[in-house]
Amino acid sequence: MGDIRFVSREELKKAAELSDLVFRGEEQTSMAAKFPGIFSGSFMSSPGVFKDGQLVAFAGLVPGFIQIGAASVPIFSLGSVCTHPEYRGKGYANAILQRVFDHIDRSGGSLLLVSGTRDLYIRQGCHTFGSVRSYLLTTENEAVRKAAAGPAFVREAEEQDWFGLQRLAENREVRFNRSLYELATLVRAEAISDIYKLKQKIYVAETDGRLLAYAVIAVRKELKTDAVPLVIEWGGAPEAALQAITWAIAANGISELMLPVPWHETEMIEALGNSAYLETPNPGTVKIINPVRLWLQIHPYLQQKSPEAVNGVKVHYAAPGGETVLTVNGTAVHLNDKELISLFFDTDPQLELPAASREQLKELFPVPLPYASGLNFV
Repeated sequence: MGDIRFVSREELKKAAELSDLVFRGEEQTSMAAKFPGIFSGSFMSSPGVFKDGQLVAFAGLVPGFIQIGAASVPIFSLGSVCTHPEYRGKGYANAILQRVFDHIDRSGGSLLLVSGTRDLYIRQGCHTFGSVRSYLLTTENEAVRKAAAGPAFVREAEEQDWFGLQRLAENREVRFNRSLYELATLVRAEAISDIYKLKQKIYVAETDGRLLAYAVIAVRKELKTDAVPLVIEWGGAPEAALQAITWAIAANGISELMLPVPWHETEMIEALGNSAYLETPNPGTVKIINPVRLWLQIHPYLQQKSPEAVNGVKVHYAAPGGETVLTVNGTAVHLNDKELISLFFDTDPQLELPAASREQLKELFPVPLPYASGLNFV
């Protein structure tokens, strides 16, 4: 099998070279520059497989916190999972995943966000989750025309805006927790934009010098690409953010712009009115590493949402068959990993539950998660 261990800071250059070999084209910048969470050496939680002293398989693992209302939940994000072409088919990726799961559990984490949807992940208990509306905006869109006439002044962001950008980002009820330094680092990295061979710009909407909203947008540049320009992240007042987005459409001569909106961002959905959209799961997959721990970590949010409903629900343990047991007012509910993820995060979980239990659980779930392919994408 080879030696499986965490990649050292000195070995991260080789890890980036392996990732570039698998994922990057000649026109694209090295992943070492685009994914600082993995390759900067700030974290040493990324495992690799070494054969005869050479790194032949790798997975980038980045810790962090997500804020869900009153709950701060420790999570890990997994990406850049790769094996050298000459060493594939030997089970290295599966072995790495087991090391990842063990490390997360030992670290006190409860959730793993995975950038991929391959069978490799599904077999290991990672599943799609949530719901995102992808709006394709054009200058003919009614909501776009309405927003363009908004009262705010829109411009490209400047260096003096960092404090304002950070405050707006921190005001989002569901978000990745980031310091000002982390926000600036991720903005400069332009990870998502580079994947699609686009370039990144930030627009702000303001009134009397006070920032109301921002939008991070990937637009076309010199490199040939068929990718549709898209909104990577936005924050602040939804109407002002939409005005900034519409201004960017006009300023960059964009014919179509993709705006992803998770199900819980209801004010933006309302601002978009009858605009057409495509509904899909949140990008990637998620795995619940420790259901009991996750329940305790999200409890402040659930208590805030419905104190009456949460008091009658408990998550006890993972049964030997891999099922998690919930009790709803004393009635036991057994769920496998896919069903548990669906209950926690899907807007319309397809579960066989007793009627009384179903109604009570509806008061608590789904739990919102941030959009997975924004600035914090790994």
